[in-house]
Amino acid sequence: MAIPTNSKLKSGLQAWAKKNGISINDFRQKMQYTYAYAWDLLRGKAEFTPEAYGRFVLAYGYLAGQDVLELAEATQGMEGMQR
Repeated sequence: MAIPTNSKLKSGLQAWAKKNGISINDFRQKMQYTYAYAWDLLRGKAEFTPEAYGRFVLAYGYLAGQDVLELAEATQGMEGMQR
């Protein structure tokens, strides 16, 4: 599975965090980010780059990473239906 674009990754991360009940503080600690940057990522204000995705996989594991990729593809499909 190829890594989706940054905007798809961002949507996948947001969907994954919501699905798993991830708090900003828990995400910040696990990813070793500042609270402000973690907040920006989970609220879609900052780009979730392939490099950040790699860091995510190291922090949460490959199954969580796969889930983000699958959710990124699913949210992309839903965006197309809303247009």
